[in-house]
Amino acid sequence: MNFYASPAYLEAAAEVYFNGRATAIGNVVCGDAVLRLLLVDGRPVTRLQFLDVHQPLAASEIEGPLRKTGYARQVVRGIIPCGETQPGAPLDLAPFVDWSGFASFETYKQWLLSRHKGLIKDRERRGRSLASNHGELVFTLDDTADDVLPLTKQWKSEQLRATGHFDFFSVPQTTELLDALRARGVLVTSTLRAGGRLVSVWIGFIHEGVWSGWVFTYDPAFKKYSAGHQLLSHMLEESFRRGHREFDFSEGAEDYKLIYATHARLLGDAGRPPLSRALVQFTKTTLHAVSPKLFAAVRAMKRGTQPLVTSKPLAGG
Repeated sequence: MNFYASPAYLEAAAEVYFNGRATAIGNVVCGDAVLRLLLVDGRPVTRLQFLDVHQPLAASEIEGPLRKTGYARQVVRGIIPCGETQPGAPLDLAPFVDWSGFASFETYKQWLLSRHKGLIKDRERRGRSLASNHGELVFTLDDTADDVLPLTKQWKSEQLRATGHFDFFSVPQTTELLDALRARGVLVTSTLRAGGRLVSVWIGFIHEGVWSGWVFTYDPAFKKYSAGHQLLSHMLEESFRRGHREFDFSEGAEDYKLIYATHARLLGDAGRPPLSRALVQFTKTTLHAVSPKLFAAVRAMKRGTQPLVTSKPLAGG
């Protein structure tokens, strides 16, 4: 079952955002999809902090009574290989690596080199330079040292503000949610250190053979070494070694994700959207049909100015 439908995630969100209110977990019909959602005072909540993707339940996962609601966003509507043209109206993407297509990690590396040889070789060179100049590189799958979260918050907040994004660490509940997930044993904080100094961090989870996450950042002093990509290369190899099904980059088609991803989930609406959302979707579809390049430019600009999260989760999308 998708992590965002798991009791660990939904109960942590209920504790942080809806403490003292009546909460439950239930199966909810949204158009042609059935989603497992948090219910607050009987109402389904479809938007929560770090809730990036709604995965419709398989028939075998549906049990108990079904509730009906109108609409949900970011619902998986299909999967395509990366680089393939989307069918129909433009949808958001959630890139991932499907490990089933590779007999070994070396096979995956060769696939990467066949697509981005110059880029991958350059980042390998930068990794050797990082080790040479600053000391041995040490990857830790789940680093609980005291310096990790404070530095992560500092670097990510600076990065988000500098790029015009909403600083989700300015909302206290973000840290509270991470703490609640850690208390439930599901948070994974992966790091790379050079000579003992923290260089880059990924905060996320490993759930039913899928490694994913939300916070990916690095010390800007190490930018010239492609510090984030040095950590990511270790994580990808570790993911394969552990026999995971996927390494999931979550929603958003950033360039660095598309370098490494083999496939992408298509994310769209499920159910009947409110009029305002329907108008937005019509405008997106029309703009994409007239000029795909202009559509891509507008979407990129929107990502740079629209808050990524809200301080108060919204019910019903």
